Amino acid sequence: MMSAVQVKYLEAFGPLAKPCGITTDESMNIYVAQGAVSRVTKLDPRGKFLMMFGQGEGGWLKKKVGKVGMPTGVAVDPAGNIYVADGKMDCIHKFDAQGHFLTKFGQHGSGDGEFHRCRSVHIDPQGYLWVVDAYNHRIQKLDAEGHPLFKFGTRGHEEGQFDNPSDLAFDQQGYVYVTDSANNRVQKFDLRGNFVLAFGKSGSGDGEFALPRGIALDRMQRVYVVDRMNNRIGVFDTEGHFLFCFGGPKMLRGQLNQPYGITVTPQGRILVTDNLNHRIMAFSMG
Repeated sequence: MMSAVQVKYLEAFGPLAKPCGITTDESMNIYVAQGAVSRVTKLDPRGKFLMMFGQGEGGWLKKKVGKVGMPTGVAVDPAGNIYVADGKMDCIHKFDAQGHFLTKFGQHGSGDGEFHRCRSVHIDPQGYLWVVDAYNHRIQKLDAEGHPLFKFGTRGHEEGQFDNPSDLAFDQQGYVYVTDSANNRVQKFDLRGNFVLAFGKSGSGDGEFALPRGIALDRMQRVYVVDRMNNRIGVFDTEGHFLFCFGGPKMLRGQLNQPYGITVTPQGRILVTDNLNHRIMAFSMG
């Protein structure tokens, strides 16, 4: 097991009201979904405010055009288009690089391409969208125009089943890791949704979780899991073996209060939305 001393706290950005999902673009600008205040905020790599969007546009009569309800996930494609998972409106909003509304797809329901509390959205290397459809207890894969391609997962506690999943991430081999929040575990699948393995259980010990939320991998293929109610980040290898954790009460600086989202930049900066402290925390491997 590695020591948490190897993780270095860098800085904090904020205040940002209850930040949730987080991602970066190719210029390392930061995008944060803020569900509680119905907007997405863009910052530069050092945390300087650049813009906010999702509050509606087009004048008073068209104020609801592009208005988001409860955004909790955000992704950016190579062209700079921004996709926002809206857990209240049960849809994915698409904005251009300047934050102007382009389109949206999805509606409330349990059919293909429908959502019930879509919590996060991610773009794979082929440009497909993967949506965590939390209250339908499944993952949906869509094309860039929002047409459903396939789905996997049902509600339950067995292998390949979910209970209120939150987030997903891909490794370099193309496997998919899903935080299965209410089951207090992470599950790993291939790109066809076939179960590979699971790790974690309820608790506060090493390798245990209390409502895991965000998940991300770095270039070394370490898996970072936001262990929300334990106020820490757990780090594992791709086979689910626990390595170390950070952000908890033993850290003199960089302590977390119900963290939510996480992303790791190609340069190795680890960005965590520290939800109840209303800020983004930046770490690196020491």
